[in-house]
Amino acid sequence: MVVMASRINMASGASTCGQQGGHHRSGSVGRGRAHIVPRHFHLPRASAKRRLLSKPCQVLPDSVLLQGFHWESSTPDARQPETWPNGEIGTSWYASLTAMAPDLAEMGITDVWLPPPSNSVAREGYLPSRLFELDGGYGSEEELKKLIRTFHANGIAAVMDVVINHRCGDKQDENGNWTLYSDEVSHDKRRIDWGPWALGSNHPVDALAGTGNPKSEPYYPAAPNVDHHNAEVRKAITAWLTYMTSPRYIGFDSLRFDFVRGYDVSYLREYVESTVGSRGEMCVAEYWDDDEGNNPRYTTGEILSDYVDKAGPSVGAFDFPLKGAIMDALSTGDMRLLVENGNRMPGLAGIRPGQAFTFVENHDTSAPQCHWPFPENTAQLTAGYAYLLSHPGIPVVFWPHLCGKKNIDGVLNGKPIDPTLTEAAGSIDKRNVWVPPEHEGFSWEERWPGTEKGTVGSQDGVQGPNYSGVLGDTIAKLCRARREVGISSTSRVQVIKVEEGLYVADIYGGHVYGSAREGASKADFVKHLRVAIGPKANTDFPMPETCPLDENSELPTCVTVDSGAMHRVMAFTDPCDEILSTMADLDDASEFVMPEIKMPRTYS
Repeated sequence: MVVMASRINMASGASTCGQQGGHHRSGSVGRGRAHIVPRHFHLPRASAKRRLLSKPCQVLPDSVLLQGFHWESSTPDARQPETWPNGEIGTSWYASLTAMAPDLAEMGITDVWLPPPSNSVAREGYLPSRLFELDGGYGSEEELKKLIRTFHANGIAAVMDVVINHRCGDKQDENGNWTLYSDEVSHDKRRIDWGPWALGSNHPVDALAGTGNPKSEPYYPAAPNVDHHNAEVRKAITAWLTYMTSPRYIGFDSLRFDFVRGYDVSYLREYVESTVGSRGEMCVAEYWDDDEGNNPRYTTGEILSDYVDKAGPSVGAFDFPLKGAIMDALSTGDMRLLVENGNRMPGLAGIRPGQAFTFVENHDTSAPQCHWPFPENTAQLTAGYAYLLSHPGIPVVFWPHLCGKKNIDGVLNGKPIDPTLTEAAGSIDKRNVWVPPEHEGFSWEERWPGTEKGTVGSQDGVQGPNYSGVLGDTIAKLCRARREVGISSTSRVQVIKVEEGLYVADIYGGHVYGSAREGASKADFVKHLRVAIGPKANTDFPMPETCPLDENSELPTCVTVDSGAMHRVMAFTDPCDEILSTMADLDDASEFVMPEIKMPRTYS
């Protein structure tokens, strides 16, 4: 939610607290003459699933997180009986996700971020009211529990979207203000039936102000803001989070915190350490200061680094500055924007990669909200994912890019997608948003009649190609390759070339021991990805001398993972001694330790 208004070591300084093990699954990469499986590199379809018995799953540093919804996932149109095939009543969003769990696991998704689960004034869930009431626009409480159980059975962790900066009352006080709260659902936890005493007193809208402490942090203007300075309020929030994350009750594994700029970071740290942080979870905070809507690039990697440092080692942040760098590089063709300060990745990933949740799009930035949309260009979007899923950080995949804006039965939520449309068929408006050809207006007033700039009062009648799930196969290939090679949030990046039109880098994965004896062996080998991004990704792709592009060669040490107009990803297996010798001239070579392959965790 946003308020309207040479060779380079690029993955250093990472926090490793609570980041142990892994739970990816492996899968196959495309077959055929150009995809020969090497002797030491194989991508099997079979996968070792992580079983949940008495302990929760974990969001770990080698996860791939899926945002398991989009802004219109709760649209009731998709659940009307007349819209379903053969007249059968359709399922809720939760039930649709439940049916897709095995497929998501096979794609390489390890964790799914779910929408806000509580009763909400807004269908999407971001104006919560009765927190313990879990029947809402996405489905019922029982469907939610079944979904989480199914995720766990398939080795997938469930991440809860936590909206605690603000809360909407469900009763009016003596002055007619909606600042009273009910708590009538049996939940065996501290009651959360607040009144004005639990709300900030200096809200810019008098009707939404309470009688609690004033706050110095930014207010969310559309709802009463919670007074986190009040110890009783914090105890109630902690009790609710404990209930939601307890396997005995709801069973969420980790937490995503919405609009964290609205309350002090010390309180977020308290909530994490009192609940999931104590069991080694990695949570994620949405810290995005866009200068009141004037500059989406206002938040820097240094700002995010300072925030997560204060939030603690169990908290990461969405890497908004990296999103901006990827968009700028791909839209301008200047791949030098993918390297910051000459020696690191842009954004938080270049400073604290183990706490950087990297992404290209989410429900706020994309259509229909369009606060900072990625260009409607499939080649650029695919290249963006090739970068994210091969590099350090914890990559986040957006649902419409993987599956499209539809549920398991193929019924679209809200507006239909025209599969015949291409980027060339539409136009780009002044906000860099793709507009279908039947839309002639490009001014704000023509596109959003009767609304203020920075708000959304209407939606386009047709969604563009980026929302059709066209990237599903590519994302699945990249996820499986990331797992097989052993890429983690803190993997080492060695830049091979960066120039106008081309970025090439090697990202090193795991050290695989080829001998049973102790110590190093000439039989040891290392897996890594070589990634090329940009218009020259295929024409100027540099192949290692040990793996020539010879059609008659068996290519024993390399395999093509995926390629497109603006990207190419290859996986390599190298003798360990050759890799270490190529790094001999690095300043920190003496401190470099080759990471080991991490196997999926099994709970007992």
